[in-house]
Amino acid sequence: MTGNLKSVYLKLVLTTFFWGGTFVAARLAVKEAPPFFAATCRFAVAASCLIALTAWYAGKEGKPFPVPKRLRDFGLLFSLGVTGIFCYNAVFFTGLKLTTATSGALIVAINPLITAVLSALWLRERVTPTQVAGLLVSLLGVSVVISKGSWAVLAGFAFNRGDLIMLGAPLCWALYSILGKKALATFTPLTATAYAALFGAMLLFPAALLEHAASGAPWPSFSWVGWLAILQLALLGTVVGFVWWYQGVGRIGAARAAVFVNLVPFFGALQAALLLGERVVLPQLSGGLLVVAGVYWGSRGNAKARGGQAVSEPVGGAPGAVHPERGEAGI
Repeated sequence: MTGNLKSVYLKLVLTTFFWGGTFVAARLAVKEAPPFFAATCRFAVAASCLIALTAWYAGKEGKPFPVPKRLRDFGLLFSLGVTGIFCYNAVFFTGLKLTTATSGALIVAINPLITAVLSALWLRERVTPTQVAGLLVSLLGVSVVISKGSWAVLAGFAFNRGDLIMLGAPLCWALYSILGKKALATFTPLTATAYAALFGAMLLFPAALLEHAASGAPWPSFSWVGWLAILQLALLGTVVGFVWWYQGVGRIGAARAAVFVNLVPFFGALQAALLLGERVVLPQLSGGLLVVAGVYWGSRGNAKARGGQAVSEPVGGAPGAVHPERGEAGI
């Protein structure tokens, strides 16, 4: 293995480490501020950096800053901001205020297979029996995680409210992914992501104002720990993660890079244990293993359907890009 290839693998591992850390960072942020305020701060920083990167790349290629020329293109980019930034982060931050970072990381790990199912329903993409089996195994794993392995919880529907809210994240992600596939016909992954972050931040800001007015509490603020969490979410989890992920995809291909995605729930649980003192109980461990196994199994079925060119969307705390080969969303 060449030194350059080692560097690519290291960046992919670090990227999944950053994505796993978004669950911990969001949990820390919402301990100090309401969900919409925390999400607004995150994407104000991330959108500024992504817009600057887009302008830099355009200038480097001697091109003007990419601007949507048709109303349809504008609407498509706006829809990415609604689904992938506003809605996703609304359930992401709200859910993590009420549940653990460990449970959140394990639940959201099912993102790729939910996207595959909705793509089949909406875009008429083929779903293989292996993908269906993988989805069922992952859903079983999620049910174990949110019920904490208790049949009484399942029978009485006595679930943790945060876990139930987090279940909305894969649905938002799937919608973002499918819309992103259409956006790639006109825009580069970086451009689409920059606009999604910008529009998402614009939507999150008035929601944060309404949230503040409804609470009647003093205007929120962060300690240095809270700001470190916001910077981790914005810079490492979104901007750096985006750049390094697609460097890896470009160097070793989407199929090989997708394998690294399965590290995200592991890193999320590990960092939650180290930084938040969360314990990984046996039902979470067994449910998480079922989720990861189902995603891996389903991805292998996807690879066979595409002649070996599997692409699995990254999973984690926030969208980062539209995939260059399938047009689906990444963290």
